[in-house]
Amino acid sequence: MDSNKVLEGKAADYKRFTLTLLILSGYLYIGVLISMFEYHSTAYNYLFALIALLLIAAFQFVRKLQYIQKKLSEE
Repeated sequence: MDSNKVLEGKAADYKRFTLTLLILSGYLYIGVLISMFEYHSTAYNYLFALIALLLIAAFQFVRKLQYIQKKLSEE
């Protein structure tokens, strides 16, 4: 019973982390668009790298969440 509560807590945390990373990636993408079309600067290249890292991290959290949900359904 106690391990199920811990896993459910982790699953909820992973969902929150994933949503937060996706929202942050969206804001950064908007920043890229503003940087490209409004200011005509080349600073957006750094933002693309950061967006890629955030999306990779979000994908990893989704994979961990799937693993935890599978483990919870087995018990």
